[in-house]
Amino acid sequence: MAYILVVDDDPSDRTLLSEILGSAGHKVVSVADGQQALDVLERRSDIRAVVSDLRMPVLNGLRLIRTLRDGGDTIPIIAISGANADQLLLAEDYGANAILFKPLRREKVLEAVDRILTETRSDWSDAWIHPEFGSVGEY
Repeated sequence: MAYILVVDDDPSDRTLLSEILGSAGHKVVSVADGQQALDVLERRSDIRAVVSDLRMPVLNGLRLIRTLRDGGDTIPIIAISGANADQLLLAEDYGANAILFKPLRREKVLEAVDRILTETRSDWSDAWIHPEFGSVGEY
C-alpha cells in the first residue's frame, strides 16, 4: 500500500484512477492541476508516486514533471495522456518513469504503479508502457 497523488483536471479520470488504485489497496490523494500537486508534495512526505495527466490548466503535467526533476525530486511519476503521443515521449525525456495512453486500462495502471514503486529509474533503462506492445516493454 502506498499513498499516490493523482493529478488530472477531469473529475471522471480522477475518480477512475482513484477506484483503480484503491482496489489494489493504495490510498489516493487527487488534485486538478500541477500547481496543486506541487502544494501537496510540499506538505506531505507520505506520497510515494505521482500519476499525472499532461493537459491541464494552471500548471500542466510536463511543467510539473520538469519542476520536480529540476528541483532534484526523484518521486516516481507516471505521465498519462489521450491527446498526443509526442507529449508523452517528451514527458519521458523530462523524467517520467512511465507513460500511459488514455483510455486507461486497470491492469496497465496497476502494472505501471507496481513497477515504479519497486524499481528505481535507473532500473528502467528504456522500458516503459506503450499501448502497441500491450505491456511494459522495450521501445
